[in-house]
Amino acid sequence: MKRVFTALLNTALALFVAAVAAASYYKLRVTFHDFDTVAVRADGAAGGDTQGRQLDRILLSNLRAFEYIRSFDHLLAGKPFTHNMNTLWADRCEVRQENFYKFAKWQALHRPPDIAAPGQPGGWTYYSASQDHKISGRLAAPANGVSYYDAHAYCRAAGGRLPTRREWMALAGGVETRLYPWGGVFDASGWPHLDARLNAAQRCGVHPGLDTPQGLHDLGGNVSEWAQGTRDDPRPSLHGGNAFNRPYPIYSLNALYRHAPPAYRSPYVGFRCVYDRAPQRPAWAQQDTPVARIAPGAYPLGLPQDARIPGLLAALSRRHLEVIEQLFDGDRRQRTFRILRHEVTRAQYRRFLQDPIAQLGFYANENEPKDHDYRPPAWPDAGDDRLPATGINWWSAYAFARWAGGRLPSAAEWTAAASSSGRYAYPWGAFYEQGRAATAETPATAPLPALENRGDVTPHGAILNMGGNVSEWTRSIGVSGTGYAVVVKGGNFSLPGRETARIDFENRVPASFNSPRIGFRIVLDGES
Repeated sequence: MKRVFTALLNTALALFVAAVAAASYYKLRVTFHDFDTVAVRADGAAGGDTQGRQLDRILLSNLRAFEYIRSFDHLLAGKPFTHNMNTLWADRCEVRQENFYKFAKWQALHRPPDIAAPGQPGGWTYYSASQDHKISGRLAAPANGVSYYDAHAYCRAAGGRLPTRREWMALAGGVETRLYPWGGVFDASGWPHLDARLNAAQRCGVHPGLDTPQGLHDLGGNVSEWAQGTRDDPRPSLHGGNAFNRPYPIYSLNALYRHAPPAYRSPYVGFRCVYDRAPQRPAWAQQDTPVARIAPGAYPLGLPQDARIPGLLAALSRRHLEVIEQLFDGDRRQRTFRILRHEVTRAQYRRFLQDPIAQLGFYANENEPKDHDYRPPAWPDAGDDRLPATGINWWSAYAFARWAGGRLPSAAEWTAAASSSGRYAYPWGAFYEQGRAATAETPATAPLPALENRGDVTPHGAILNMGGNVSEWTRSIGVSGTGYAVVVKGGNFSLPGRETARIDFENRVPASFNSPRIGFRIVLDGES
C-alpha cells in the first residue's frame, strides 16, 4: 500500500511540475516575443575592396604598433579634402649624395642670396651628415642626414623648392588616391636587406614596382622626405617610409606624415625638389636632373572616408587596443546577433521574479552561490516600472537572460552594438557631444526610463542608452586585482561622459556586486 501511495505521490508531483513548467514556458514565449531587439552584424573589416577597407586591414595587421606610435595622432581624426594643384615638375629621384656634396661646395664659394628658409639661424652651414656616416661613398644613394634648412636651400638654388605637404601627398597618391605611391597593397620589395643602413643606401629606381604611374621613384621608401608646411600650419613635415622606422606598411602610407624640427638630421631622412616651371640644369651639376611633369587637377587627399579604424585610434585609449581587435577580428563564428534595444526594465525583471520555475533555480549558472536570491536587496515593490532594472548582480542577470531564451552579450558584442560595428567611438557618432547621454554632466541623479531617448542612440540600429544611463553586465570575464571579475560596459548617470561614454570604457567588478548604477541587456540569438 505504501509503495502504491508513493507512486501516486510521485505521479502527482510530476504532473504538478509539468503543469508549472508548461505555464512557465507559455509565459516565457510571451516574454520572448515582447522583447524589442535590433540586429547587429559585427562584420568588422572583412569583405569589400574599397580603399577604406583596405586601409582598415593594413592598420589591423599592425595595430599593436600604435601602442608606441603617436606621431600620426594629429591625422587620424581628419577628414578627406581636395587639393587643387597647378602643373608641377618633380624630381624623379631623391636628391643624391653626390649632387648635395657638389651643391654644398658651390654655395660656399658663390653665397647665392634668397635660399635660406624662414627662421634659419644666422651663419648656418649647409652640409649632409652622410659624409660622416657608414654609407658615405655611395654617391648614387639619397642624400641623408640633411636638415630642412639644407633641403630648402638646395631646392631654391636649383631653381625649385621643396614640395608642400599637400603637394607631396598629391604626388604620392595621384588623382586615384592610392594608399601607397604604387597602389593599395603594401609591397616589401623595397626593403631587401636586414641592415637598415643598406636599405637606405640603395640607388634610385632599383625597385620599379614601387614607382608611381608618373615615374616618381622611392616616394614610399629608401629615406623619408622633407616637405614644407602650409599657411595654416607652417611646420615642416616628413613623408614616406624609410629603412629604419617600422612597421614599414604604416610609415609608407601616403596620407600619414609627422612633424620634425627644421634642424633635425637623420641618416634616414632626405628630400626631392619640385618646380613651378620646367627646370634648368643646376650650376653645380654636370647633367640635367630627371623630372616628371605632374598634370594639374583636383587631388583628393587624406584618409579614406569609409575607413573605420583611424577614427577609433584617434578617440579611444591606446590601453584598449584589444577593443578594436575584438571589433574587427573577433570570433567570426558568431557575426550576427540580436540585442535588446534598451536595458531590461523593472517590468520585465518583475515577470522573472514571479516565475516559480525561475525561483527554483532552473535557469541558474552552475556556479551560482547557494541560496542565492534573485530579488535584489533594494528591489522596489512599486514605482516606475519603465526604469532599468538595477541592483541586479551578475548571477541574477545571467539567470534572467536564460529564462528569456537568450544570454548576456560578450564585451565584444556589446562594443560592436555600441559602435555600429566599428564605425564610431561613441554610440551616436565619432565625437563626444555633451547632453546626449545620461551622465554626470546632466542633472539626473537616477537613471532615466529605459526607452527614453535624449540622443544616446546608435544611428544604424536605434539601440538606446549605451553611452550612459546605467552601466551594463556582460558575460566576459577579466582580471581585477588578484582575482577574476566580470566586465561591465558603458557609462552611467554618475560618471563623466567624455571618458565613460566611449565604446572602450569598462569596469570589472565581482559577480555578486549590486549597484543602482548597473543594469543589463540581453542577446537573443537566431531571432529575426
